[in-house]
Amino acid sequence: MEEEKRIAPRVLFNSSVRYHEKGVQKYSDTIGKDISSSGIGFISNEFIPSHSKILFELRLPWHQEPVQALAEVVWVSSQPYSERFNVGAKFLDPTAV
Repeated sequence: MEEEKRIAPRVLFNSSVRYHEKGVQKYSDTIGKDISSSGIGFISNEFIPSHSKILFELRLPWHQEPVQALAEVVWVSSQPYSERFNVGAKFLDPTAV
């Protein structure tokens, strides 16, 4: 059995997410999977290497305005029978979420 590495409980977050790699101005739009105070899981149409810095623009149900958060990609896995990827990122400034 694999050891759970998350430090905060995650909640489902089936909402739209905008993000771009730090230093790149082109945003990508996608769907979130889950979120916590320490990180986010989301789907990407492109491979994002581990340790990449990502700037997110999130619409959180408990915030009226979009929230921006900087995160670092911790893991990436390809979705079976798809060209998309599941991505997990940890927030570098968890007070933003």
